[in-house]
Amino acid sequence: MDATISSVAGKVVDAMFSVAKKEISYIRNCSENVTNLANEVEKLSCMKGTIQQQIDLAKSKGERLLEDVEKWMKETDAYISDTTKFINEEAQAKKTCFNLRLCVNLSVLHHYSKTATKKLSSILQHQKDGKDFEKCVSLPASNPTFVDLYQIKNLENINAQKSTLKEIIEAIKDESIQIVGIVGLGGVGKTTLASEVAVEMKDHFADIVFVTVSQTVDPKMIQQKVQVAAKRILNGEKVLIILDDVWEELNLVEVDIPCGKMNCKILVTSRNQDVCVAMNSQKNICVNPLNDEEAWVLFERVVDKSIWDDKLKQVALKIVKECGGLPLFLQTVGKALKNKETNAWEIALRRLQDPIDEDTPFKRKGIMQLKLSYDYLESDAAKSCFLLCSMFPEDGDIDLERLRDYGVALGIFKNLDSILDAKDRVQVAIDSLKSSFLLSDSRFSIEDLFTMHDLVHDMALVITSKGDSMFFVHSGKGLTEWPTRIDFSKNHKKISLMNNDICKLPDYELDFPHLDTFLIQNNKIQIIHDEFFRGMKKLKVLDMSDNSISSLPQSLKQLAELCTLDLSGNKSLCEICILGSLTCLKILKLRGCGITYIPEEIGQLTKLRLLDIYRCRDLSYVKRGVISKLIWLEELYVGWRKEEGSYDIVVEVSELKSLKILYLTIPFLYRNIPQDSHFETLVGFHISDSMDIWNLGHVCKRSLEISSEVSLPVMKLIKISDGLVLNHNKHLDNILPLFPEGSDELKRIYLLGCKNVISLVKIGDLDALMQTSSNEVGQIERNRKLFSQVEDIRLFHLKRLKVVWDRPHDEYISFSNLTSINVDNCPSLLELFPLSVAQGLINLRRIYIQNCERLVTVISAGVDQTDDIIFPFVDILLHYLPKLKSFYSGHSPTQYPYFKYFAVKKCPSMEGWSYGENHTPNFIIYDDINDYVAVGN
Repeated sequence: MDATISSVAGKVVDAMFSVAKKEISYIRNCSENVTNLANEVEKLSCMKGTIQQQIDLAKSKGERLLEDVEKWMKETDAYISDTTKFINEEAQAKKTCFNLRLCVNLSVLHHYSKTATKKLSSILQHQKDGKDFEKCVSLPASNPTFVDLYQIKNLENINAQKSTLKEIIEAIKDESIQIVGIVGLGGVGKTTLASEVAVEMKDHFADIVFVTVSQTVDPKMIQQKVQVAAKRILNGEKVLIILDDVWEELNLVEVDIPCGKMNCKILVTSRNQDVCVAMNSQKNICVNPLNDEEAWVLFERVVDKSIWDDKLKQVALKIVKECGGLPLFLQTVGKALKNKETNAWEIALRRLQDPIDEDTPFKRKGIMQLKLSYDYLESDAAKSCFLLCSMFPEDGDIDLERLRDYGVALGIFKNLDSILDAKDRVQVAIDSLKSSFLLSDSRFSIEDLFTMHDLVHDMALVITSKGDSMFFVHSGKGLTEWPTRIDFSKNHKKISLMNNDICKLPDYELDFPHLDTFLIQNNKIQIIHDEFFRGMKKLKVLDMSDNSISSLPQSLKQLAELCTLDLSGNKSLCEICILGSLTCLKILKLRGCGITYIPEEIGQLTKLRLLDIYRCRDLSYVKRGVISKLIWLEELYVGWRKEEGSYDIVVEVSELKSLKILYLTIPFLYRNIPQDSHFETLVGFHISDSMDIWNLGHVCKRSLEISSEVSLPVMKLIKISDGLVLNHNKHLDNILPLFPEGSDELKRIYLLGCKNVISLVKIGDLDALMQTSSNEVGQIERNRKLFSQVEDIRLFHLKRLKVVWDRPHDEYISFSNLTSINVDNCPSLLELFPLSVAQGLINLRRIYIQNCERLVTVISAGVDQTDDIIFPFVDILLHYLPKLKSFYSGHSPTQYPYFKYFAVKKCPSMEGWSYGENHTPNFIIYDDINDYVAVGN
């Protein structure tokens, strides 16, 4: 035990000695420890300076500092400050304690030495912690994205762009859509909307990449810009890639965009809708120009002006009008005029109103922006058609057939097979121009009419005002006199003075040696001097339609190269013998002229492809053999009032082997169309035995208008017709007897003033028809239903009509494709049709009923009907139906899921829409019938 105690005591003594030794060393080494601390603080200060230089350089590059570097720098400052203070205190303490007792000096030395040792340890560790910062203090700066830099536009009160933006965002959010196209005219705001979409959607995507593609595609640039985004897409992150200003189809795979991944959304902006279609966009959204009010709002913001004096505001409103609703143009003009004096605004307006003035920078910029779309057209035919369109008035409609007539004469289309082929080629060109937004649909929604935006029209005139093929265009300018000679140049190749009020042409020869097109239709010209055309020997197109010309000048004979001549609408023009000398004519139009006969000289025009003598009300004689000489005739339009000679004309027409289109009006079809007419082989026809009430030629390829009896040749035509008009026909009480063999084509049925018609379809006649079988009238094929293609029915002034059809006949009859029915002035009608019929009309959208004095209900209910009924109607008009009690007479719940518009006027007995519950989630009431009809059309 003594040994154990001795051992423990020894260890305690050793430990105490070791501690004492360490404590003594603090006293002995105080100066050395403090000096070491001072040296390391100096090193730390130098280290801080080096790192501060690194920080300053990183900040100058816009780089983001590493997370701990600023903390380390703050701690360094604290270490340096604290240590410096400590060293100063230690030095002062030594001076103060120099003459004190030994024990006090030893205590001071011990304290400062030990503290210096501890501080040294911390500083050395801090130096170690900051060693890496001497090499790197930051992360490389990422370039700011366009979302970071883009300044959001103020779209308040610019509802067109707000609604389009909303539509684009909804399309991008749609999980079933990957590629969305934004299309529209240059300068209409596509890029702006794409940028707005990016800002609005930034929280919905891990990354948004904006790539400007432009006309010259740089695949490497695109690959580089989408490189990181593509990796994120492949990692499953959601990314939006915006491809702006795309001019031609871009192969997404070739530029490394992983388009097979639905987490990759792609937004494409283009001036050409076909480009987006080629890139498989699932939805294309068109950006339209701003209306006048919205354009004014934007313009006011650009010029930063809300208070106007009256004079300046009137000028400003006209300037805005000239900008055509294009935001780019509005902004360019607005910035140029901001803070300028009124005089500068007036000068700008004059220059904007001059279509070919492009000297001002803001106008040149707008015109050149639009001209890019023209330059990028691949088809020469499309370019030529576009420039021809500039000859029509600003804001006016352009007729496809006129373009065809002009194009045929000018040789725009190479290797033409026929006039029909020319029309198809024009349609292709027009579709291309529409796709590029250089043309747009007519405001009247008529298929063969289209229009040109005002600024696009100006751009076209700029193109045609220079070079060797200059145009002189003053159409629709209100001219009352022929322009002065100084306005013209011998280099003019085309002149358009259409749609003016010019009464008199010059009484001297005009020298236009290169002129190939002269358009002066729709003026007030009465007399043309005999010398007028003598200096226009290269003329190929001459359009003088819709004037008051009474005779043709002798100089017309000089036009040896004339191919298209339109004299339509000159009601006083009677004598046309002189036209026989124009042997190069391919198209001759005399519609609505005052001619009484077709002279023998017309037979010399053996190159004619189209002859139009339709609606010539005084025409009563055609020299026998003239029509049959026109062996290359492809289209013939002829109206004939007299029965005498009708059969002979039709026989001659039947001999025209090249004929493809025939418009023919002659009395008594049933006895004037020969058995072997072969008209059923025509591509298109409109044949009538009365002056047309409804000319279906513009909506139907093959149509008939019949007022007389029906013969077997007429029956053959009915079978292949897509439009049928019964006009005051007194031989039928319903239409079924006209279809003994059915009809595969019929789409429109119009009945007017047929006094014996009791119903459109008489089911009893159908039952009898099914049992009929003879060589002449075959039985309807069992696998085909009558009227299955009919879309439009109009029943007007049918005094005895009681019901349209009284019951469905599923085995043989179907009106399932009917979309519109219009009934007017049918005083015996009690109901339109029963519910059993109505429920089969799954595509019926429009019902118009007017002036039916006895009508009680539109749709009569079934006997035991209790289930919900669904009607597909969109718009309904009920007007002057004095005994009408309800639209639907039943009590069952009725659904109208598409119902939007209805108007009820002068229906005093109406008790309610129906007697059950009606569900109409989308309807809009129009109180004014005129407004309603405008919407309906």
